[in-house]
Amino acid sequence: MRLAVVGLGYVGLVTATCLARLGQEVVGLEADPSKLRTLDAGEVPYYEPHLDGELAAQRATRRLRFTGDAAAALPRADVILICVGTPSDQSGHADLRAVLAVADAIADTVTDDPVVVLRSTVPIGTTRLVEQRLNEARAARGLRPVPVFANPEFLRTGRAIEDFLRPTRVVIGRTDLASQADLDLLATLYAPLEAPIVVTDAESAELVKNASNAFLAMRVSFVNELAALCDAAGADVDDVIAGMALDPRIGGQFMRPGIGYGGSCLPKDVRSLIATGDDHGVEMRLAKAIDLVNRGQTGRLVDSLASSLGRPLDGARIAVFGLAFKPDTDDTRESPALVLIDALHARGANVVGCDPEAASKTAATRPWLEIAADPIEAGRDADAVVLATEWPAYVTVDLDALASAMRGRLVMDGRNALDATKVAAAGLRYLGVGRRAGR
Repeated sequence: MRLAVVGLGYVGLVTATCLARLGQEVVGLEADPSKLRTLDAGEVPYYEPHLDGELAAQRATRRLRFTGDAAAALPRADVILICVGTPSDQSGHADLRAVLAVADAIADTVTDDPVVVLRSTVPIGTTRLVEQRLNEARAARGLRPVPVFANPEFLRTGRAIEDFLRPTRVVIGRTDLASQADLDLLATLYAPLEAPIVVTDAESAELVKNASNAFLAMRVSFVNELAALCDAAGADVDDVIAGMALDPRIGGQFMRPGIGYGGSCLPKDVRSLIATGDDHGVEMRLAKAIDLVNRGQTGRLVDSLASSLGRPLDGARIAVFGLAFKPDTDDTRESPALVLIDALHARGANVVGCDPEAASKTAATRPWLEIAADPIEAGRDADAVVLATEWPAYVTVDLDALASAMRGRLVMDGRNALDATKVAAAGLRYLGVGRRAGR
């Protein structure tokens, strides 16, 4: 099967590479010249574990190539997969300009009858909007209509290849224009993954992605509110979670308190759900509360840090371990670690940060931020240290060496990932999120 993948960002490049691994002939279309040059040089433009090796292997088979020319990528494709970004605007609505530009490019360059697949995360109604726009342009050229399917991705940064090759489900949303042959073509494409295939209408498929991420975000915000209550009442959030997680109806996933959720999916999809509700006259009260709790979490922890230091943050030297929104990625989009360092800077702190993958891109946007090569260097002469992203190297840092380097004694565990007993044994004072003092 000949495939075109449009947009080679975090989702598109993994999608193109993994489909090539499944034996398909794939051409990736990318509009960014600098990203295209990086790919042509055999390099990955962002950090994702194992993607560089997989990319090299598939390019060597000649099943995977890249271009910036739509006319060279789209006309021969049996299936065109749209993987461009849909960032939120200030109102929370998804910016669909890139998606619609791809629809226009297909209309301008393709005369055959491909199946178009929308993998970008979009609000309800986008698939039909793209299908209508595309086919109105095709009709003006005397061409037959083609179907557009909603096929949301569920890839986690840091585990994207694993998630693509071993998915928990494949969701396919169809419109009335899609034939059984079109659906069978997509089912054949995903058959090697041996995952359940959920076939539904396009609107339901679009909502599956938004709803899934909003539900996960709800769990994070809920446990962060529990942690705040534990701090106030003297309970221990670890014990509370342990007791809850044993209930099979609840479980323990996404039930770890910290500085809040971030990344390109959860914040955007919660806001998109709110905006979509507003568009349809439905107030998404729970989604609004989820967003409100998350927006306030970092400020609460900064207040807690200042209180524990027993002095104003103005002039304090604070080391922040981790800048990406999670480990195993260089993705800083909506990273709560960056919200944290901005809040510290706004209150007059001298902030030094470190991150094995995201340091340089963060420094480029924040010239006031001091960057250290490693956590010990970051902690040198620091009044306090904050673990903001639980990279393994930071969770297992040499605490004795850190204690020797620091000026102060306070370690705030913004991910509840450190062993409080070991922190105390190194002569440091541990501050977790919702954890009882001394734990």
